[in-house]
Amino acid sequence: MSDQPSISYSYQTTVGQQPATGNDDLELYAFVDCELVPTGDHSTLIIHKHKDAQLTVSPEVTTAMASCGVYRTLAEHVEHLCSTIPQLAGQQANVSQVLNMVKDAGLFTTASETCERLCPPDVPAAVDLPATRVFIITCDRPAAVERLLTSMLHAGDLSRHEQMFLIDDSRDPQNAARNQELVETFNLTSPRDMRYFGSEHRDQLLADLVKALPEHEAGIRFLIDREHWQGKATYGLARTLALLLSVDRRAIVMDDDVICAAVKTPLPEEGISFANAGRDIDFYPSEETMIAQTERAEFSPLTAHAQYVGVTLGQALNQLGADELSSEQLEGSNAGYLSQWTSNSQVLITQCGTVGDPGSPSTTWIYESGGDTARRVLAQPGGLQGALSNRYYWMGHSKPGFSKLAVISQVTGLNNAYMLPPYFPVFRGEDYLFGAMTEYLHPHSAVMHFDWGIPHLPIEARKGDPAEPPRTGRGALNWPKCITDQARYDQDVSTEVRLESLIALIREAAQTSDHGLITRYRREVAENLSGQAGRLNALIAKETQLPGEWLDWLQKTAENFNTTLASVARLQDYSGVEDSATDEAILGQFRAYASGFADALAAWPAMREAAGNWGYSSG
Repeated sequence: MSDQPSISYSYQTTVGQQPATGNDDLELYAFVDCELVPTGDHSTLIIHKHKDAQLTVSPEVTTAMASCGVYRTLAEHVEHLCSTIPQLAGQQANVSQVLNMVKDAGLFTTASETCERLCPPDVPAAVDLPATRVFIITCDRPAAVERLLTSMLHAGDLSRHEQMFLIDDSRDPQNAARNQELVETFNLTSPRDMRYFGSEHRDQLLADLVKALPEHEAGIRFLIDREHWQGKATYGLARTLALLLSVDRRAIVMDDDVICAAVKTPLPEEGISFANAGRDIDFYPSEETMIAQTERAEFSPLTAHAQYVGVTLGQALNQLGADELSSEQLEGSNAGYLSQWTSNSQVLITQCGTVGDPGSPSTTWIYESGGDTARRVLAQPGGLQGALSNRYYWMGHSKPGFSKLAVISQVTGLNNAYMLPPYFPVFRGEDYLFGAMTEYLHPHSAVMHFDWGIPHLPIEARKGDPAEPPRTGRGALNWPKCITDQARYDQDVSTEVRLESLIALIREAAQTSDHGLITRYRREVAENLSGQAGRLNALIAKETQLPGEWLDWLQKTAENFNTTLASVARLQDYSGVEDSATDEAILGQFRAYASGFADALAAWPAMREAAGNWGYSSG
């Protein structure tokens, strides 16, 4: 027995059964879909949301149950709790008794039940899906556009798409003129013409929307008026234009510096994944080695996105050949995600991996990898320093699967037949914020990730910095979490009501006092730092065989996080904010952004309706 203080397992139960003590049950269980209600006698009442089941337990038991949110056997849950909660070390028999009582009370969800919900028999085939439109987003990179258009002609099957657009956000008129020429040349041999959408078209759409919806002029200009954002890179603005040009259809949106080809994962695995799992990564010393050691798939990436975006989860599973989903495929999966899905859940977003440049400005995320990824880093020519410098990677998933939140993908499928949110017009991270807002508006939808990637090879040379110092964590803020933390998962709440709630959430932030905003900022920074420090410490404890320079970087970063966590977070620490800026100026700018975006979201349904009837998009 452990000499640590023991947790009290005394509780009352409404089912009156004697606790089982065996742990030979091979079913997979997870603790999810339960409400926890503190009672006046220092106990907690657990109420299942979907069953007539409840149980009164000590608060310590509910703390332990919070660690049972993934699918495991009861025996595995026992070992996990006893190995991760110091007070439970050596108390396997007691923990087993409690978990069996929770199971007998009907408060566990089984993987078998979940499989039946996700993949019932006789799922109807996907028919009459909305048409697809393909979009290329570009800004002052005609050489990349030329390469992409050439690869699209070689990829084939372009005629299956209703329309194709090049959305040109170029600042240089000569680049814009060259892009327009490239589209005209492309159309000479393409089986489907591409439409050029440049500054004149954007200005015409803007003017027509303002004329049709004068009461929403401020929100319209916030989203698509580039003059409103002088001096800023409008990444999200161009993506919002793609949404306005594909209302009631499905959109496939491509970055300009990719090649239209699907590349198989070099690390294939069997089965399907169901989690927001980290991506698998392989490393190459050069572009030539990367091309030689990866294999191109025979299908077009545009066709693959069109096959899945907009189908239901059950239909997607059938198309993947998983019409009889087994419990084993859910082992280790997050039950919280899975509890929100049924076979009728919509696949609103599809995304793929990346072959080549990762797209991130820094490569220090390599330090925070472990397991097989770390071993691949050390095995490649050049080792850690080479991996940090070269920027030739495979980043993606080794098997197809489904998750709740979208991440950055150089080619993304969007089911715009549903009311997707607009993108925030400026700043990086617009994809993550879009994914969070989609989750807020459609909390029972799914994101599908493919087990293949698309070549991302920027025209301009990029190199990583192997001497980049350990991170400090100062000002680190997770904006998408601020949205998803407020999401409500009741099945019957309409998208329109959820949008009103999202608008109110953002307006409330715009009207919050200076003290309230600063306090929330510091809380979010502290939560983010605490979580990251915990993950780093767990990685350091587990990966003791990493080279000294690797472990030193991790340990210094963890120390920096703890130091930053102990200090008062300043608004000036946030990325892109000048150190000389006053709190009042920073908060004033935040309020302007929040208020403007709330106006934009309020205008969005009317903008979608008007844009759907706009001549250039419907002709």
